[in-house]
Order: sequence, then structure tokens, then C-alpha cells
Amino acid sequence: MQDYWLNHAFLLGSQWVWFHPQTRRLDEIPRDPERVQATMNRLWPNSRIIISKAMQRELTFEVPPSAADDASIRGAKIAESIVEVTRVEHDWEKLREEWYWTAWKGGTAVVCVDWDPKAGTAVLPGDADSGAEPVMGGDTVETVLSIAEVAVEPGVRDAERASWWIKCEALPPSTVMGSYGLSALPAADASAGMTPFQRKLLSEHAGGSSDDSADLTLVLTYYERPNPNRPDGAIAVVVGNEIVGGGVKPWPFPFTDHLNFALGCETPIETKWAGETVLTMARPVQVAYNASWSSIIEHMKNAGNARLAVPQSSIDLMEHFTDLPGEQVPYPDGLAHPEWISPAQMPAWWIEQPVRLREEMDDIMGVHDISRGEAPVNIESGYGLSVLAEQDTTPVGKLVKTSAVVWSKVATMCLQLYAANVMTTREAIVRTPSQPPTTAHWTGADLKGQLRATVPMESVLPRNKAAMAALAEKLVTMGLITTFEQFATIAEVPGYRSLIDRVNPDTAKARRENHMMSLGRPAVPESFDKHDIHLNELNDYCKSPDYEMLDDSVKTIFEDHRQAHVTMAAEEAGSMRARAAVDPVLAAVPDGYGSTTLAPAEVNAGMSPAGTPPEEPGAEAPIEPAPPM
Repeated sequence: MQDYWLNHAFLLGSQWVWFHPQTRRLDEIPRDPERVQATMNRLWPNSRIIISKAMQRELTFEVPPSAADDASIRGAKIAESIVEVTRVEHDWEKLREEWYWTAWKGGTAVVCVDWDPKAGTAVLPGDADSGAEPVMGGDTVETVLSIAEVAVEPGVRDAERASWWIKCEALPPSTVMGSYGLSALPAADASAGMTPFQRKLLSEHAGGSSDDSADLTLVLTYYERPNPNRPDGAIAVVVGNEIVGGGVKPWPFPFTDHLNFALGCETPIETKWAGETVLTMARPVQVAYNASWSSIIEHMKNAGNARLAVPQSSIDLMEHFTDLPGEQVPYPDGLAHPEWISPAQMPAWWIEQPVRLREEMDDIMGVHDISRGEAPVNIESGYGLSVLAEQDTTPVGKLVKTSAVVWSKVATMCLQLYAANVMTTREAIVRTPSQPPTTAHWTGADLKGQLRATVPMESVLPRNKAAMAALAEKLVTMGLITTFEQFATIAEVPGYRSLIDRVNPDTAKARRENHMMSLGRPAVPESFDKHDIHLNELNDYCKSPDYEMLDDSVKTIFEDHRQAHVTMAAEEAGSMRARAAVDPVLAAVPDGYGSTTLAPAEVNAGMSPAGTPPEEPGAEAPIEPAPPM
């Protein structure tokens, strides 16, 4: 916890601080107006680069069905939709970034999952006349906590499977009073006995202002899962010396094998449930970096000015100096002429010391020139840069992997709470890029036990854009990529979905039709469709796992749609052939629907030199009229 608050202060730029070992308090080092205390914050930009890389890709979830029957497959699909809606509505991307910063500062970060019966959608509307409040269906609440806000059973090595834990929050007294129905404002005990600097940090950490006079109340929530000593478990909220919120309540969660939080460490320690962070290792180097720059700046302040040495008897002449070029300056005979006194020169190692400390700090944090978009010396090829970029993201990849495990557990706990508590029908609007939104109606029973959500590692690990583009270009050269859609997908071209809509609208329309048909809604081919593109997209979708999970009635819709495209394509081909029989030029004229026209060589293929169809074998030659007499 001491390292967490020190790292927190250093990232905010307050780096001339110290932690008193006896009083256990964090305070600022007193300022001396005669001395320079420079702060060259290298930890903040390096940390921002690391967190930005970790947040490069959004969270995606999968719920693999536990069985191959239709009910399990449908339940897994509904569960995926619920998790996606929860991710968007609860702003998990913001919570995920908060989790990264918390783990980066303290080495350990926790995501607590609670059930709020007063949240969610209204099950029964309220009555304004009688003053009855609406009955809410409830919803999950996810909270990111730091190592300074969590206490677990002493001696455990797996905190998630401990018997109990305590959540510590510092909230404004008015908020505590309204949330728990207190009759009077509680005491501001969270900030009692703190130094002004500590009060400022605590207020900022709690989401308030930077005013160091802000009062906060300590709220402790005790969670104990069912165990032999307490079979029903317990939850209690303590403010001051009283249990509030209705007293001690039983364990409300459907799971009993673990506590209601997911924990992740930046650098795990094999003998402890809490971890470490490389930011703690870089902090002493930052202290030396600031001291080195402070010494250099003090030297520049005291010995950096050049001075002019003149004889004592020439002082009166100095009053008559002007700024005329080539001015003559007399001085007494027999005396040395005035000359400049050069400032003292600092040793080379002294000047180079901040550079060495900066490089040491970058090595500890895993941030180098390639991280900042600067090409290293003597590395000019794109392949070499991509290899260095991949190696540079290795430390970030470990943190991203830990985050994926944490959010997989969070999504699983949310699904378990929904399955146990949602008894009325709810709607989940699922928005798929480049597809119309769909509505899924569900209750907890519709999940059919499909409650295990996972975050695929390949979907969240940062990728080098230049390397992906080079791979796509190589696949084009090998002939494995033949369409723009394939290239844009593999290269991850920014905004490639909108580009596909513009470059190849038939492909976009075909994919929308496939999506609608998968929901059981028939799609009618149009005369302006390019049937070959629609058939290719249809066949690609029919080879996917999503098609295999569809009901036979829905698959019939796909087959009817395919046959309609084939029939219309044959009709268009016959129409062009008929027009070519009348006049070959007509086959090359657009028909107004964007149908494929025939080139002159294609029109004449299989035609006689006169432009008429060839005679079939065995056909009788037409009788020519007799010449006039």
C-alpha cells in the first residue's frame, strides 16, 4: 500500500515526497527557496505509452456451449449478447483502463461484482398518487479497487478463494447518508489524522476535487462466503462503529466456491496473493533523475553566467561605453586589458548522467525509441522495425493477458447473477458493425446454464499495424488474397467496414442479407444485385459455424435465397443472349440494373460471322429464294 501511494504521487508529478516509517504517513519534503527541486516526470509519459498499447483493442467475449444440443447453443448465443450489452452499457472499456492504471500503480487490482436490486429496468411501474416507487429488476455493479481498498483473510495465497474479504471505500458523508438511509451525516473519519498532502491524494483518488480540505467517510463492506463456521455466509456494511443497510445479510451470490471479485497482478509474487509492479522499481531511478537535473540547474544558476574582468582604475571609463560597433575602449597604460571570465565547465560524465538514468528507467519500464514511433539507428527496413515493435510489446502482452483473465471472470460472474436473479423478460439490443441492430428477448432461464464467458487472447493482444499490412501484401503476392475485403480485414485498415460499403456495396448488402436470414427473416434478391458476389458471400457464410447452429427452417431460407439468385442470374444470361441474337451491340449496352454486360469478343463467341447463332449439327439448311428471272 505504501508503494501504491508513492507511485500514485509520482505519476501525478509530486515526486519530492517521502513516507515516514514511524507515523506511516506520506508527506512532501519541505521546500528550500535557495535550492532547486526539479521534477522531470519520465514515469508519466512512459506509463501512458504502456497503457495505450494495452487499450489498443476492445474487449470481445465468447461463451462456448457446454453441449452440442440446440438449447445449449441458443443459450450460449444469448449469453454472448447479454455480455456484449453489459459491456457497452456499463462502460467496461473505461473500467478496464482504470484497472490497468490501478494494477500499474499498485501491482494488484480488483474488480468487485455486486448485485444492485434498485438498478436495471423497472418490473412494476410506480404510482405517483400513492407515492409507490417502481420495482426494479436489478443489475450488476462492477467496481475497480486498488490494493489500498482491499483486505482479505490473512495468510491466504489465493485471495479469490479466501473465506472473507473487506471492501474499503472513501465517500462524501452526504453520499453515505443517502445510500444507507442514515439519520445524520456520518463522521469524516477517512481523512482524519492525515497530512494535507495525503488528504489531497485521497480526495483525488476517490473521484473528488483536488481540494485538500474535502471530508470523506470510510465505508467498509464485509463479504464472507458460506463455510462450515457460517453456512449462510454474510454481508455487512459498517460506517463508523455501526452496521448499516439493514444489518447482516446472507451471502446473495449463486456461486460459493469463490468470492465476488476477480484479481490480477502486474508482476505476481509466488508466496503472496498481492503482486508487485515495475513502476516501483523505476521510482528510485526517477528520484536520481530529478536530483541529477536539480544539480545541473543549480550549477547553471550559480556558475552559468560569463563575467568581464576589468582593472579597478577602468571602472569610470565603463560608464561611457556605448553600443557602437568598433568602439575604441581605452585603458590605463601598463595594465592588462579587460577579458571575459569563462564559467566553470561541468565534467562530461556529469552532463551525461541524466541520459544514462533516463535509459535505465526506459529499460526497467520496457519503453524504448520504437515505442515512441522513432526508428532506431541503422534500422531502416519495415521488417526489422516490425520485429523490434513486436519485441517491444512483450511486457505489455503479459499485462493484457492478465486483464483478459480478469474480465473473463467478471463476465462469468455477471452471467451467473443474471441467470439467478432475472425472472422477467428483458431485451438486449445487439449491435453488430455493418449490420442492423437486433433484439434478443431473454430471462435467466433462457441461458440454459451457459454461463462461462472467456476473452480470446488473440482478440485483445496488441498488434503491429505495419506488420499486419506487410503480411496482407505478402498474401496478395502469393495469390491467397484476391479481394479488397480480404486485404482490409487482415491488414486491419482503419474504417475498413465503411470502405467495404463504398468500394463494394454488393458485398456489404450480401452480408446484411445473411445476417437478417440468420434471424429467420427472408431476403428477396433484387434485379440490380450482382448475383455472383451475393452467391460467394452466401457460400462463405454457409461454411461458418454460425450456419451450422441454425435450425433447419432457417437453413431453408438460405437455400431458397440461393436458388433465387441462381435463377435470376440465368434469366439475365438468357436475356443478354437474346439481345445478342437481335444485335451483338445490344449485349454490351447497360440494362439499367448494373448487370454484367458482354464484351464484343464474348458476344461473338459462338456466333456466326453474320452475328446469328450457329447451325446445330444435322439441322437442315434454310431454303434460299430463287433468283429473279
